[in-house]
Amino acid sequence: MFNFYKKKNFRKIYILLGISITLFLCIFLNQNLSIKNVLGETNKDLFSKKLLVNYNSFFEIKKVTLNGRSKSNLDSIKKIVNSSLDKNKNIINYDISNIRNSLEEINWINKVFIRKIFPNKINIGIEEHKEFAIFNKNEKSFLISQEGKIIHEIRNPKAYKLINIEGKFAIQNIGNVKKFISNNAELEEQISKIIVHSDNRLDVIINNILFKLPNKNTKEATGKILRFTNVKNLKMVDLRFFEKKIFLKIDTKKMALKNKK
Repeated sequence: MFNFYKKKNFRKIYILLGISITLFLCIFLNQNLSIKNVLGETNKDLFSKKLLVNYNSFFEIKKVTLNGRSKSNLDSIKKIVNSSLDKNKNIINYDISNIRNSLEEINWINKVFIRKIFPNKINIGIEEHKEFAIFNKNEKSFLISQEGKIIHEIRNPKAYKLINIEGKFAIQNIGNVKKFISNNAELEEQISKIIVHSDNRLDVIINNILFKLPNKNTKEATGKILRFTNVKNLKMVDLRFFEKKIFLKIDTKKMALKNKK
């Protein structure tokens, strides 16, 4: 009987001991796994941060080269480029179109070409405007390009060996002015001013003589200019009706010459 109870008590003890050991092992393993998970997450975060730092460092813009600049303001270019780099130094995310548009607003700059050279270089190519003429408006003088863009205001037009252009519609009709000059290259160096009228008709000043040209048959009328360029005291030659008559103005007198066919 005693042996029975003794065995029964031992069984209880064994069961309790087994349950205790099992619980201890579960708690131990759970704690260790939790610590490993925390360490794992920490290591993942550290790895991700390190990877991001290396990524940004590898693609960080370290060199910007500038080609083609001659007359455009270098400080203005640097200001735009540096401002863009302050916002984003990563070459992959670098906004080319935005910086191109900003640079093309600078007076002398016509076109901008930007190229990414991976992993960390930017090449900026600049095409500047070519000065074409001096535009006179409201007693002010402006340097204009071949495209008719106003480059900047100038104080001393005589310092430039360029043709002066006047007229409300001169800029809009810059193509016609260029065509006229191209078609009359022999007169280009003698022309001091071209006046553009609303109907696209041109007047030219050569040797301080005003020559009024017609809308049609301009080439034929222009061919007669050289006949009058050296006439003394001549102020004006009206060639608008040259096929019938040519009107002259000498000082305060007016004359009309019949065209000889």
